[in-house]
Amino acid sequence: MKKITLVFMALLASIASAQTTFDLDWAIGITGAAASVTIEPGDTVRWTWTDSQPHTVTNIAGSTETFDSGILTGVGEQFSFTFTDVGANNYQCDVHPGMNGTITVDDVASIDDKFKVNINFYPNPVQDKLMVTSLFQLDTYKIYTVLGELVSKGAATGNVTEINTAALEAGLYFVNTTSGELQSTFKIVKQ
Repeated sequence: MKKITLVFMALLASIASAQTTFDLDWAIGITGAAASVTIEPGDTVRWTWTDSQPHTVTNIAGSTETFDSGILTGVGEQFSFTFTDVGANNYQCDVHPGMNGTITVDDVASIDDKFKVNINFYPNPVQDKLMVTSLFQLDTYKIYTVLGELVSKGAATGNVTEINTAALEAGLYFVNTTSGELQSTFKIVKQ
């Protein structure tokens, strides 16, 4: 009986520590929030080239970990790195100054927390178009007034979604995004 209990506990521990691979698009114009995520130790980030330009994924001095893809060219090229140490990892494309981001490795408590921490949106305040990025494939979005009235909704388009906000009146709104059972709500200001 002890042997069965130990095997069961070991199985549970391996399931609980299962790590995840997260995808980021990498192309000219992707920088800052769109290229920055928070993950747990042991998680892998996989960058995929979405344009035909040559790029690198290279850590910047002072990063917690050292990584470098070397120069890769072509749509669909990929580079993956598994992060193991808690800390900030600033990186850049050595070929295109201004393409940069940060991979933050933190002891995130749950998948739900990981989803909420990695919803990025810009610009805020917004005028006509709101960009929403996530490590997770987004399914839907809904926009509510501060009184809870639904004013816009739609299907999301993967990890990066552009929401047309031109028809919204100036004011404060709440945007709810979903990915399967996961949800996150954030506040925007429409100018």
